[in-house]
Amino acid sequence: RACALRDTLSHPPMRVLTRSNMPLFEANASADTACISTAPVFAKVAVQLDGKPKSHDANWWAVMEHNAGRLPGTRSSWAISAAWFAFLAGVASTALIPVPSHWGCFIAILIGLIFSSIWLPDHGDTVLPFCTIILLPIVVFKGVAMGGLWSYSILLFVFVVIPLADFIVGVDVGNQTREIQKELHTAFRFELLTLLVAPGILGCLCYAAWLANSGGLSLLEFGGLSIGTGIITGVVGIVAGHELCHKASRLERVLGRLLLCSATYGHFYVEHALGHHKDVATDHDPATSRYGESFYEFLPRVVKGEFVNACRIEAARLRRNGLPWWHNEIPVYFLVSAGIALALASLTGPLAVPLFVAQSVVAVLLFESVNYLEHYGLERRELKPGQYEQVQPQHSWDTACRVTNHVMFKLERHADHHAHAGKRYQTLQAYDSSPQLPAGYATMILLALFPPLCRMVMHPRLLAHRRLQVGQVFRHGPSPGPSLPKLPSTSSCCGSARPEKAGKRSCRTAPRRAAP
Repeated sequence: RACALRDTLSHPPMRVLTRSNMPLFEANASADTACISTAPVFAKVAVQLDGKPKSHDANWWAVMEHNAGRLPGTRSSWAISAAWFAFLAGVASTALIPVPSHWGCFIAILIGLIFSSIWLPDHGDTVLPFCTIILLPIVVFKGVAMGGLWSYSILLFVFVVIPLADFIVGVDVGNQTREIQKELHTAFRFELLTLLVAPGILGCLCYAAWLANSGGLSLLEFGGLSIGTGIITGVVGIVAGHELCHKASRLERVLGRLLLCSATYGHFYVEHALGHHKDVATDHDPATSRYGESFYEFLPRVVKGEFVNACRIEAARLRRNGLPWWHNEIPVYFLVSAGIALALASLTGPLAVPLFVAQSVVAVLLFESVNYLEHYGLERRELKPGQYEQVQPQHSWDTACRVTNHVMFKLERHADHHAHAGKRYQTLQAYDSSPQLPAGYATMILLALFPPLCRMVMHPRLLAHRRLQVGQVFRHGPSPGPSLPKLPSTSSCCGSARPEKAGKRSCRTAPRRAAP
């Protein structure tokens, strides 16, 4: 059941059944629409490959490899769930440790708990591991309570402790069988967690605004509070909002947009599915970083490009439906963000406004640094002007690091998300055909801040992956000759591209315009 797609080509639009602009609402997705549809696609594979773990990658920066020998269809026992519950209870209890008198004890217990998760099995069918997102607000607000430079302790936690945990706790290569994926997709416990993120983020913003207006913070500590709050809304809020915005449920999409507005990035909802998901790995997508492009070059291009694309998509929707200009949703999202800031100010005090603005900047910077990594240097073949091959797992960088995948709702299994946008986070699989980042996002963001170091790590991996794309001429950077056979297809979105039917809009078409 279709909704509006961008009307930037002369092809007839799909039958419009709703005035919403994102994403594509369908009862059943096809291979052509799976990358933008709310309908989940659970790829059919050979029996011997169903639920098979991802193959080992020698380039991973990780000590442990979880679920490599797990039998397909294995489920978590009550003992495993009980162990995760005890782990979470321990993490939550650290919030009761008084600081500054027991700061050292707090740090030791928290880090010890994180590294102890190496012994906890995770077969992918329990929601408890994803509840580790509570770590971030605990660290942020305990650091601010400690005061001084410790107000910035969240930076040490995210960019030192988490990378070390990714290295030591290791990677999770486990996959689920097709039947278990279907079962987990309808398991409400996973959906409930993402729904609860919205009131949780609003609660964190209220508490942060109260702290800012309490009169006990110096300018230095206010900066630490702003950065910490931005990390909460960027890592948890925007990521959960992104997950919710891909769903057909009205409640999920409303809360998803609210989470995006909490970081002043509501227009991302308009652009993401019918912009980024449709044009990914082409020059028409501002959120695809190009070969050799540094993060500092990418950042202004993506921020401007996503906003321009969102305005273009929304203007096309209004024209298509014959709606006047005041039906444009983009100003509404900015008004909602302003409303949140003013509501916080009225409840807690005037410093809530600069806090909200500062944390929004941090959240967007953090989120776009992840965008920079997810498709760096990857390109889809252009079959003819304005028409590209289907979105496939090979067009997104994956990473199997367990800790950051738990904290970010498996966003790092990004290839399956792009190939099958309607799948929920708990059902995302790891493909052998997708290129692999050596470490989790926290580590890779640090590398992205130093372009020569980032290129030194990424370019050998990117060129090795390009050699697998036999016969492809790349638009940016070298087109190395083949040295390895091309990997076989792993899903309905991994096959060879078929000719496009006249007049049909899908994940393959892109607007005939210059790159933003």
